[in-house]
Amino acid sequence: MDKTKKIPIFIKGIFLIIALFFSFGIYLSIPVLYNYKSIENIIESKFYSDFNINLNINGDIKYQLLPKPHLIVSDSSLSINESNDYGMIADIKNLKIFLLSNKLYPKSKINFERFEIQNTNFKLKQNEYIILRNYFHKSNSKPFLIKKSKIFIVDENNETLIISPIEKIDFTTSQQDNYKKLNIKGNLFDLNFKSVWKKKYDSEMNSQIEIDFKEPNIFIKNNLEYNNSSDYNGTLLISILNQNIEIDYNLKNNLIILQSPKNSNNIQVYTKIELTPFYLNSNITLNKQNLNFLVDELIFSILNLKPDLLGNLNGDIKFHITNIEHELIRNGLVTLNIKQKNLNLSEVLLGIGDIGQIKSNIKFTKKNGDTIFHSSNSLIIKNKKQFAKKFQLKFDMVKDIDLINFKIEKNIVTGLISIFDIKINQSSHNASNSAENRYNIRNSQELKSLVKKIINS
Repeated sequence: MDKTKKIPIFIKGIFLIIALFFSFGIYLSIPVLYNYKSIENIIESKFYSDFNINLNINGDIKYQLLPKPHLIVSDSSLSINESNDYGMIADIKNLKIFLLSNKLYPKSKINFERFEIQNTNFKLKQNEYIILRNYFHKSNSKPFLIKKSKIFIVDENNETLIISPIEKIDFTTSQQDNYKKLNIKGNLFDLNFKSVWKKKYDSEMNSQIEIDFKEPNIFIKNNLEYNNSSDYNGTLLISILNQNIEIDYNLKNNLIILQSPKNSNNIQVYTKIELTPFYLNSNITLNKQNLNFLVDELIFSILNLKPDLLGNLNGDIKFHITNIEHELIRNGLVTLNIKQKNLNLSEVLLGIGDIGQIKSNIKFTKKNGDTIFHSSNSLIIKNKKQFAKKFQLKFDMVKDIDLINFKIEKNIVTGLISIFDIKINQSSHNASNSAENRYNIRNSQELKSLVKKIINS
């Protein structure tokens, strides 16, 4: 009888698993020993084939197994070739090129899956935007990822115009599913944003982009139908300050026309933009808007735009305000002029029904942490009978009044409104009505009572 003990099957299984584990580990570690520098021309050629980007390797090449098999190029440069013009060049440190798991060895035809860049500064000249745009539209590139980097927009003299920190740029494509998608998460003019650009893989240049800003909340969606570089049209949807705006646009012969559809909502836009030289002429109609929105949000946001946001914009913008939701003020006109990064509120007119109109000069200041609205106003009375009727006055009391000057301050935070420095026909009505004598107003009824009190006194 053979007394030799048989090894249990489960122990044999353990030994087999351990052997397979070490064999697989040895197999995966072999690429570490390979001299990838010797095939850098193959890597450069394959990189262009897979990503449509020129790679110039200047440093060492190392292989790493985790988290996925990839090559690290210590020093390199990337460029996009358009018409033999290497205008876009970026110097890259520690470029990661991920390998397909079943293509670990050069002898088995090296194959790339995606590449990754981190902590890199990219300089982009204004005229290079076209090169970049054409790349994303026409390229058959495999996916790539850019993390924790910065984009510098520079002029012809290499002076920095804009700096945009980027948390992530993720470009993905799928010929099988027929899509290209570019996801960006970053910051522009101190505003955090997310954007998604996408198009069908088999379309020429038609695309869609969505941009979502936070604080203030601004959402932009653009659908583009492209014929050629000098002829295209599309639809722009904008959500800003709780308002939705739809605009159709067309570019042809260096002229851009933006116009709201006839069935659009209470915001209508008609704008002409001449490109050579650049000049903007815009008419925007705001219908059925609340007066607090116009003062506290719209005008405040416009006057507090940073000069960098204006860029090289020059032109005139007119806001035509109709059917204002206010008992006294029913319509208005606000005219802006933009030139050399300066924005001027050139004219503010507010209509008081059939009575007349108010001319205003407006500004905002800070006081004890609160935002204060200031306006110096002139009420020009055109219909004295309507003025007397509206404010419940005897006509004899107002027949000689043509002009009332007054100043208003409003605390945007608390909503407190005060009126002071009231002058009738260029003269203070009485000695007690000085700049120091302020009247706090909470509603239109209190305003009527104040006007009645001052004129009857």
